[in-house]
Amino acid sequence: MAGNTNIDAVALLNSARRFYKLAEIGFGESDADLEQPLYFLYFQVVENLLKSYLAARGKNPRSGHKITQFYRQAEELGLTIEGDPYELQNVVSLLESGNQNSGFRYLTSDSGSIPELRWTRDVVGRLLTVVATLVEPISASLPSTPVKLRIKFSKPA
Repeated sequence: MAGNTNIDAVALLNSARRFYKLAEIGFGESDADLEQPLYFLYFQVVENLLKSYLAARGKNPRSGHKITQFYRQAEELGLTIEGDPYELQNVVSLLESGNQNSGFRYLTSDSGSIPELRWTRDVVGRLLTVVATLVEPISASLPSTPVKLRIKFSKPA
């Protein structure tokens, strides 16, 4: 993203919330086939939250999906979550490991390590709380201007 970092921070937080909401809906299912898409959603949430945090701190988050790099930058700017001080770092690192070669999106033959899903959900939820607490006051101070226009078309009759 480029431009106003305050707008970027809010937009990224809102995007993270949408992915998180969908992950929460899927998490309640007992279908093991949903694990890979859930990891993809939680990865997206983490990526957007870390970028939102960076933007809220005045940094222009770079494009890409290297969430460990975003985490390191955010940590240098003071990002912490409640609980074990290494928990977020571990989950971020394991999510990135599991997503090598877009492993959460596509079928790959790569082996890797991933965090247990309940642990991931817990840590990502705490990260969402921290970032939302930082970004929501920024959101309230922004003028209400549309950022994107999307037109939906129905199937032709």
